[in-house]
Amino acid sequence: MFLFTHIEKCAGTSFNEILSLTYPRYLHITKNKYGGNEKRNDLTAIQYKKLLRYCPSGIGGHSIRPYLDFLPKSKRIIFLRSPLERYISQYNHLKDTGWVNSIDEFINNDFYNDFMVKKIAGVNEYILAKEFLDNFDFIGNTDEYNKSLNYLQDVLDKKLIGKVQHKNQRKNNENYFKYSNLSNAQKLKAEENNKNDIKIYEEYILKNSILQNYSETAILKAPSSFRIKIIKNIDKFKKEKIINSIRLI
Repeated sequence: MFLFTHIEKCAGTSFNEILSLTYPRYLHITKNKYGGNEKRNDLTAIQYKKLLRYCPSGIGGHSIRPYLDFLPKSKRIIFLRSPLERYISQYNHLKDTGWVNSIDEFINNDFYNDFMVKKIAGVNEYILAKEFLDNFDFIGNTDEYNKSLNYLQDVLDKKLIGKVQHKNQRKNNENYFKYSNLSNAQKLKAEENNKNDIKIYEEYILKNSILQNYSETAILKAPSSFRIKIIKNIDKFKKEKIINSIRLI
């Protein structure tokens, strides 16, 4: 069994679709009662035991946190992303969905600082996050998504099934706020807010050359229309009959 920790705005939505197509018994934990890095969203030991009754090939989602000590030493999977790109992407998502009203409100809210490190460690501590990541079998780079998928196939020793398509993209929207739109003062603030995320990204992505061994074209197995239809129905069943019944009690 593998465990996938989904960090917000790190290609998790499209990746979860690939996992579902490849592993019909993959459980994507979608239901969270609270937003973002709220620990109240974390999968509980009781919920995990209930999920095991369904013999999952993998479990993934925002609530699968590396620091949960009841989770087994399974293959651990995570995607990181260039911190400032991820930070601005999260701002755009929150702005579009009405959670924040302005970039200044977002930048001045400590909750969104070093989001990757806090997702991994539960607290904003670089050393602790590094200790957890050192035990991961796969650390992908959202900015080199296709190469990462090819690398993951070697890690899992499995041909992935799916199509490469990036979900939740807003960059083509003319109202998309870009890092270049920040003032110099705001850029300095954003960098300070994400200094631990920047260190993590440098350590595990920029200093690691393994992805350079892989093609920029994702070599996946194309799903048949029948498989897509069947998996869609299976995913609906898993969500309504398994995950919701466990997570929303």
